[in-house]
Amino acid sequence: MDMQAVSDRKQEITQKTWEYLLRTGLADASVGELCREEKISQSSLYHWFINKDDIWISAGKYGLSKVVDELMAFTLLHTDKIQVYFETLLDEVEKYKYELRIAVQITSSPKFGSRMRDKSKDFHFFYENFAHKLMGLFNCSYLEAETFIYSILAYVLDFAIWDDRFKTQMLLDNLYDRVKRRLSMDAEQKQTEGKI
Repeated sequence: MDMQAVSDRKQEITQKTWEYLLRTGLADASVGELCREEKISQSSLYHWFINKDDIWISAGKYGLSKVVDELMAFTLLHTDKIQVYFETLLDEVEKYKYELRIAVQITSSPKFGSRMRDKSKDFHFFYENFAHKLMGLFNCSYLEAETFIYSILAYVLDFAIWDDRFKTQMLLDNLYDRVKRRLSMDAEQKQTEGKI
């Protein structure tokens, strides 16, 4: 079996495990039931994963990566329509709220949390790359881009967990006002530089 086929098979099992977790929840998840529902043999499952915990953690990382990718793509799609982005972000997050709750449950769990965080360290690399894209798009500093990313992540997770749309939209509106001020300052500075 070639390396790509090995990687594809493990990815397929991880995806099916994530879908299973979304149906059952972490508390009611069982490897035996997963294998029956997804028609995977337990020996095959343990060929790809170290133990039961590794199965759930890998699925959690997969699910979180999937949601983060979707939300970052949504963000990049709206870089020229900042106001629309801030007005519609929670509608987009609403589609992934349950998935975010399961991922947060795994990440914050006393049993799985530290291993999930260890396995997900590459998210920081992803956020760094995204910050560099924002720097190029908005002519901002790395710190400003990183602050924007982590603010959005905090608001999204807060909304997913607490479901307080009013409070989260208020926070997003405040962030939008700060972004708008920053962008208008840049526009004024460019105008001034153009006159000199």
